[in-house]
Amino acid sequence: MRRVKANSPNPKSQPSGNSQCHCKYSFPESPNMKLNAKNERTKLAYRTFLKEADGKAPATIGQVMTAIERYEDFTGKADFAKYDQRKAIRFKDYLSNERLAKATQLSTVKALKRFLGWLRQQPGFRSHIQPNSLEYLNLTDREIRAAKAPSDRPYPSLEQVIQAFEAMPSGSIIERRDRAVVAILGLTGIRDGALISLKLKHFSETEDRILQNPNEVSTKNAKRIDTFLIDLAPAMKTTLLDWKRELAEDEFFAPTDPLFPKTAMGHDDNDSFVKIGLLREHWATAQPIRDLVRKAFEGAGIPYFHPHTFRHMLTQQAYKHCKTPEQIKAWSQNFGHENVLTTMATYGKLDLHQQREILSSIGNNTNEEDRPLTKRDLNLLIEQFQNS
Repeated sequence: MRRVKANSPNPKSQPSGNSQCHCKYSFPESPNMKLNAKNERTKLAYRTFLKEADGKAPATIGQVMTAIERYEDFTGKADFAKYDQRKAIRFKDYLSNERLAKATQLSTVKALKRFLGWLRQQPGFRSHIQPNSLEYLNLTDREIRAAKAPSDRPYPSLEQVIQAFEAMPSGSIIERRDRAVVAILGLTGIRDGALISLKLKHFSETEDRILQNPNEVSTKNAKRIDTFLIDLAPAMKTTLLDWKRELAEDEFFAPTDPLFPKTAMGHDDNDSFVKIGLLREHWATAQPIRDLVRKAFEGAGIPYFHPHTFRHMLTQQAYKHCKTPEQIKAWSQNFGHENVLTTMATYGKLDLHQQREILSSIGNNTNEEDRPLTKRDLNLLIEQFQNS
């Protein structure tokens, strides 16, 4: 008789604490959740491939690893070589049962499919992973449409941003820095990851320009972006100009010092940590930006809006102010978008009230500036979008 080791339980012969659950895909296929050394070596090799050969950013690699680890959780850390089409089908059901958003399900199966495709080319895996089995990781057309459907993300109005900005105190240098942060977000919609890496030299007061140099500024996809201040609120622009002047002339900051320096912490008389000033260092993450924006909105009695939603607000302003294809293109380029349609599709969705107002006003325009577009206007717009 074959002996069974005490530390190698057989899931078929031993009762499980979850034996009363009748959920078909609630639990992983195997209760063994110890690390699989072979899998870990494989993931390390794939990390290296993504970084060195595929040129992926650390954030993207992290998302891919999360997708692969979801699959490992489902299989109980089983050897990747044991993948087959039946596991693919059960894994999709598992993701659905976990109640993940459709967009997350789609990104997970796409990342896993690409990983397994790479793995199949590695020594020792080709005979185990059949190429047609990878196609079973596709979602249905209906699920893909649901995953790609734009969500109704709330964003602030320009009036709310101004109200929050005006309610912010300015007595200390830390408070003036925080006001300048909200000002640059409201005038440019710059990403918070790029904002924290800006230096004084990147802001030209004479040109009203923010140079997002990817060699020094953390831009999306390491792209150079020339962003100009959109002067929708003169007080914000003045605050931003005054802030750079204060750093350069009063605090003797050099051009290579942070435009938005990190807060310095110290001890008060009770030996408690308190904010005591600014360091000549960049913030390590964008979380302090989100915290001070939250505080600004709450100080004005307004619900919190994430800094990224300022881009939605600015796109709505583009609808009000842009009258020509060139203006639309310039506004889009200010976000770092090569294609105007990227701006419109990502940030330009109209809410139901706007949609109704615009449609109901058609045919009732008497102002020449608000006249309907002619065929020539439409052709110019189409040509501009295609060329962009």
